[in-house]
Amino acid sequence: MILNTLFSAILLPLALPNELFPWGVALPGLVALVPALIAVRMAPDRKTASRLGALFGAVSTALGSYWLAFFGDFSVWTIGGAVLGYTGYNYILFGFLHYLSHNGTPWYRPLRIAILWTGYEYLKSVGFLGYPWGLVAYPLAGWHTVAQTAELLGVWGLSFMAAYVNAALAEVIVNRRFLRHLIAAMALVAVGAGFGTYRIHSIRPDDAMRVLLVQQNVDSWQPGRFSDALSRAQQLTLETLATESGSVGAPDLVVWSETALRRPYTGPDSFYQTTPPDLPFTRFLARLDMPLLTGAPMPAPDSSNDMTNSAILITPDGGLQGNYGKQQLVPFAESIPFWSVPAVQQFFREVVGLYGTWVPGATTTLLEIPLADGRVLPAGAPICFEDAFGWVSREMALQGARVLINLTNNSWSRQDSAQTQHMVAARLRAIELRLPLVRGTNSGFSAVVDATGMTVAAMPMFISDAAVMEVPLYTPQWTLYLAIGDAFGQVAAAGILLWIVLSALKESERQKSER
Repeated sequence: MILNTLFSAILLPLALPNELFPWGVALPGLVALVPALIAVRMAPDRKTASRLGALFGAVSTALGSYWLAFFGDFSVWTIGGAVLGYTGYNYILFGFLHYLSHNGTPWYRPLRIAILWTGYEYLKSVGFLGYPWGLVAYPLAGWHTVAQTAELLGVWGLSFMAAYVNAALAEVIVNRRFLRHLIAAMALVAVGAGFGTYRIHSIRPDDAMRVLLVQQNVDSWQPGRFSDALSRAQQLTLETLATESGSVGAPDLVVWSETALRRPYTGPDSFYQTTPPDLPFTRFLARLDMPLLTGAPMPAPDSSNDMTNSAILITPDGGLQGNYGKQQLVPFAESIPFWSVPAVQQFFREVVGLYGTWVPGATTTLLEIPLADGRVLPAGAPICFEDAFGWVSREMALQGARVLINLTNNSWSRQDSAQTQHMVAARLRAIELRLPLVRGTNSGFSAVVDATGMTVAAMPMFISDAAVMEVPLYTPQWTLYLAIGDAFGQVAAAGILLWIVLSALKESERQKSER
């Protein structure tokens, strides 16, 4: 049982983007859970199954998210907290898996397990502690045709599909029967691939914009590097504009990364009139003929001290045209409960090494981007790992966003897999909402993604570079995910919990009647 569980705990991270397989592998994702599910069936009791779950959670999280160990001076808390948290989550999950595997009608066991796993992945991805990494959906997301089904039920539909195939395979191996579930699961994948093939060929852009992406690749987290990072971003921008000056059409927009500005910007002030020394920021802006979208801290509304991690749109004359404050903050890194309590601040500053936090943005706000031809394009700007949360981009699409522009700074990770895992999650937002996605990052993965989730232009990771890229634009499209959001994940979570409660009550009544 232990070897089976360890096999699954290794196989799932291998199916996800990793250093050996940069974009992951879809096929192992369809079998990665099978050894663990068999181990749960073999477990003599629920406690043993829960212990296997703790082992699976610890090993799979450590291998799949090992790059959290590079998260600055407090990396021991990020990787340690994630491993500890998912050890506990999977302890609970595998206890439920054992219950489902040994109770109820055997004919529906794979279906119940698939719903349970989908509900679990939804619950781990929402709220303050939400962390939608390591989902069984992501290996399938690399299968381009199948990934198109995300426009129906979001990432949760892919989670269900992968979990159902795994559960059906485990059932056939254990019982050597119940082939109907395996046939149904494979048919589901085949239908998904057919649907995806049709959608890929039916979605066509009808317009375009040009964006200058700048990837400065300077870790501005390092003390004293802010001026260097800003100077490098300015230099890359001006050099690329000079190179592109003879091409057809100037860029509509310049895009920098998350927190490329490390001080609040509300307009020209004495700091930005002198920093960086070689070319102060305000003078740099005057040399642009297009707006700049960049990340910066911004004062929170109704607060003199609190700051939001924001995306801001700056006009060439230095004016602030709009800003959006990040709503889904990284738990215990960007946001800490009870931070206002002095003892909490003291602990995190002296023990953890974290000296400040953000406050979440109050509302979803679009940025109105003036294009070179005089039109205005509404854009959503999810920040950093917000592009892994479907609800954030969906709210922007519901407000009329025509393009998603994600600003990210993953330079601290130092690992390709951290960047590609983020990219795989982000690409699903384009499919769910049928919107183009632009990712402006400090170190990667800087890219343009079309409405089918296909990368149409990108820069190599961990290099300083800049490039003008064409972004396809589409007539707004209706998708089922746009209409219902995360309802499938919510129903899966609520449905399985309801089934467990009703089954427990039924068992209790049965025991009473036998006395």
